[in-house]
Amino acid sequence: MKNKITFIVFFTMLALFFSLLNAEEIDSKFTSSYTSIDEKDCLTLDSDDLGSIQECESFSDIRVKVVEGDIRQSIILTRNSKEYILNFQSTVSPSFSTLASKIEWRHESGNMKSLKGMIVRLEVSNNEENLEATTSFLVVSKITSDEICVIGKILPQDKQNEVARKMLDNSENLPCLKKSK
Repeated sequence: MKNKITFIVFFTMLALFFSLLNAEEIDSKFTSSYTSIDEKDCLTLDSDDLGSIQECESFSDIRVKVVEGDIRQSIILTRNSKEYILNFQSTVSPSFSTLASKIEWRHESGNMKSLKGMIVRLEVSNNEENLEATTSFLVVSKITSDEICVIGKILPQDKQNEVARKMLDNSENLPCLKKSK
C-alpha cells in the first residue's frame, strides 16, 4: 500500500512538473527589452517655442524619435528609411500628454529582431486647467513586416502591464487605431 501511495505521489509530482514546464514555455515565447526615451538620453534634433524633435536610442532596426508640439508628445518610428507616425494625439487622446521615460519592446525570446511591437506609457491630462490630473494609458503598437501602428490603449487597471503585453503578443489580427474614440 505504501509503495502504491509513493507511486501516485511521484506521478502526480511528475505531471505537475511537466505542466509547469509547458506553461513556462508558453509564457516565455515572448519577452521584453527596454530602451530610454528620457530627454537626458536623447539627442535634440530641432527645438523651438512650439515643440521639439528628439532622436532616442534605437532598438533592433527601428529608429525612435520623440516629438512634442502644443504640450502633446508622440513617437515616430523609422525602419528602412520609412517613417511610421504613431500620432498619439489622434490614436489615443487629443489632450495634453507626456511620455514616460522608457519603451518596452516585445520580441520572441532570444531573437530581438523578431519584434512584435512596443508598449509605452502616456500620461494624458484630464483637465486643461489642472495638468496634474492625468490618466496613465499604456499605448500598444504592433510591428509587422508591412506596418507599424497603434492597436490599443490600456486604461489604468490591475495588471495593466500584463494586459498590454497579452494584447501585443496576440496582435496578428488586431487592426490599427485610426483616431481616438
